[in-house]
Amino acid sequence: MTATVAAPRPKSLSRAALVAVTLIGAAAGVFGLSVWTPAGQRIDQWFLEVCRSLPPVTELPLALDVEAVTSPLLWVGVAIAVIVLSQCRRFGSRKAARRGVASTLTLLAFAPLAVLGARFLRDHVLTRPQLHAWISETANSAPSGHAAAATAIVVVLALATPPIVRPITLALVGTWAAVIEFQLVASGWHRPSDVVISTLLVIGLGVLLPDPWQFASRRAPRFCSTIAALAIVVAVPTIVALHYPTITQIAAAGAIAAIMAVAVIALSVNPLRSARRARMSETVAAESAPSLDYADRI
Repeated sequence: MTATVAAPRPKSLSRAALVAVTLIGAAAGVFGLSVWTPAGQRIDQWFLEVCRSLPPVTELPLALDVEAVTSPLLWVGVAIAVIVLSQCRRFGSRKAARRGVASTLTLLAFAPLAVLGARFLRDHVLTRPQLHAWISETANSAPSGHAAAATAIVVVLALATPPIVRPITLALVGTWAAVIEFQLVASGWHRPSDVVISTLLVIGLGVLLPDPWQFASRRAPRFCSTIAALAIVVAVPTIVALHYPTITQIAAAGAIAAIMAVAVIALSVNPLRSARRARMSETVAAESAPSLDYADRI
């Protein structure tokens, strides 16, 4: 008699969906308050005016310039990094290898789709009423396509990275993305709410992505994701303070960093089963499959 072993479910879809709905709902709330209320438009426009009124006192590195997000070299580098990082492990069966390839292809497609989705929402779905005559820029600018691109890069690189070092990737790439998002505001390209909405939307969708390392046995302790978030909150205003002169600009950078930190925590606590339970599932599956070919047939 052959025992039937159910395929392991590495992610609780209900919990992941709850996180996704919460983040997307938060993005909708930010849009409603900052775009459809007079007070929200006033505050949003005030931060934009202050942040773009004074140029940086020193030139920022090219990697922190908003033009870096559209560089083909960046996108090629991210694609190569995703492929190399997500595939640098052993697969227990051909089925697992196929699953790994599928998850890698999903990550590669996510970033461009996130940008296209943000632009579609901005240009064809969402509208911005003119609630103040003194605000001359009346076109809807949320969500930001550049901010969506930067946040999507955070998502795909984090998920492609082995879990044992994932918090380091989250801290480094999350800091870079938050500085880029502040630069979008300081350059006058977007209002603060535009980049916040993009971050929440992209992370909300990112928690639903498959994790190529879902069965990894070595994982960083959970508190490391909190440390990564705190590093973003500290590093982003510090970097901005080195280049921009006013406390308001630094405060705006801190607010953007705080949103990115929350998003990073949400991404890092993607509701996976514990490593112990994952190992148990793999052990049971291995014991039930006497050979690789047989495992592929069941």
